[in-house]
Amino acid sequence: MPIKNLMKTIVIFYDNDSSYSKEKAFNGKSAEELSKNWAESLGLPSFTVKSETLTQLLCEMKELCTKENAETAVFSFIDLPFLDKKLSQKIIDSHITYKSEYTFADGYPYGFSPEALNAGTIGILAELSKTTQVSLGEQPVSREGLYNLIKTDINSFDVETVIADSDWRLLRLSFHCGKKDNFMQCKALFDAASKEDFDDVEKLSAIASKNTACLKTVPGFYNIQIADKVAFDSIYSPYCKAYGEKFGSSPLSLSSDTFMAFDKITSLIDKIAGFSENAVIGLSAWGEPLNHPDFLKIVEKILSYQGLSVFLETDGLSVTSELCQKLSEIVNKAAPRTHQWQKIMLAVTLDAASDATYQKIHKNASEGAFAAAVNAVSLLQNAIPGCVYPQFVRMNENEAELEAFFRYWNEKTNPSGGNLIIQKYDDFAGLLPDCKPADLSPLDRDPCWHLRRDLTILSNGEVPQCRACVLCGKNGNSLGNVFTDSLEEIWKKNDELLINHINKKYCNKCEKCDEWYTFNF
Repeated sequence: MPIKNLMKTIVIFYDNDSSYSKEKAFNGKSAEELSKNWAESLGLPSFTVKSETLTQLLCEMKELCTKENAETAVFSFIDLPFLDKKLSQKIIDSHITYKSEYTFADGYPYGFSPEALNAGTIGILAELSKTTQVSLGEQPVSREGLYNLIKTDINSFDVETVIADSDWRLLRLSFHCGKKDNFMQCKALFDAASKEDFDDVEKLSAIASKNTACLKTVPGFYNIQIADKVAFDSIYSPYCKAYGEKFGSSPLSLSSDTFMAFDKITSLIDKIAGFSENAVIGLSAWGEPLNHPDFLKIVEKILSYQGLSVFLETDGLSVTSELCQKLSEIVNKAAPRTHQWQKIMLAVTLDAASDATYQKIHKNASEGAFAAAVNAVSLLQNAIPGCVYPQFVRMNENEAELEAFFRYWNEKTNPSGGNLIIQKYDDFAGLLPDCKPADLSPLDRDPCWHLRRDLTILSNGEVPQCRACVLCGKNGNSLGNVFTDSLEEIWKKNDELLINHINKKYCNKCEKCDEWYTFNF
């Protein structure tokens, strides 16, 4: 008799209480109903838990295993409409046959398979989450929570994987009904696939990889220009030149009133919250966001929506103790987010480990600007710890200082607490010289992530096709204006460009661009 028939196995669902999981959008059934049908098809008893933290989840799972005398728990969120019986059986068989402690599928889109855990291992993980990994244990339950806890000491666990024939991970497909965009993705795949396709996860993955509605749901990152003025002209930015060509003046010498009006910003934020529900709003598409007189009110407005977070890049020159104190009050007052991102994330533009290199990269920077930017990291970190990232755009001109930058800022005792960003150089599809020290692009080209997830909005409301179009230029390249057109209308105008990417057809600008694989949010 096979080992697998001697071991009692149960299914444990986690209910994240998403309204989308209860919508009967799949031929009259909800994702919750389809998940339960999947458990029944395996012939396994199923149980549902509602836990707030990872520690609570593990403790409830352990109690269930003890009560049911189960040696194996098959774990899944209850909002997955495409859980596959064959793939799940492979995971369970592998887990029991090889006496694994943790087994999962690797290379598939999220949502096709569960995770399998040994009951004893669940108890060990519960203790781990209460002791050496208490910071993880106190976090809200997430889809990556179990694996993130295991990988803190992965060599101590016997882990098995069931590997996909093709690696679909670069597409970042996630088929669950926990959020609007993922629900739309699930609905698109359900509508595109035939009845026979649902028996083969490789076929489903292939269909999703070619389907525009699966790849492009709603924007996850809105990069907004709220102010036009900048303090210096960075050699890796086409902004100053593009601004001069379009408006006949320099953004270095603008008056302080060249910014997006606050009432228009608040209206735009309301539209974004309604359209995307969950998104990160950047405030530095171009220009220095701290130049906006209502900067703090803008942050407060964004954080009033639990599904929205703030990201901004700043030169740090306008950062003061007073600003940091007010920013801290706003962030601390805001409710927790309904997605995985922090409430606010600030990148401070440094790009150097010395003043000399800083001045070479940031033309026209004032004397003492580098020291002021470094000090801004400290001020911001003290006010909103863990949310501040000194940033280094890697290029030939500063490559010699990359290691020094990393070694300094990576230390947890230094002003950023160990946080930093090393950013890839972007030549904006040939607008700037090629200054990359290394080509990091994958061998096979996938559809552009920015076409799928990003929307850039200029201070006058115009929306360029992508950020590589900078200020839309003399030839237009505008998808519309957010002050006069709906976000949905604007968003759909780029569908044809994405279809061309799916079919490996590229316009002149896209052909030259190597940002297609980089990922924001």
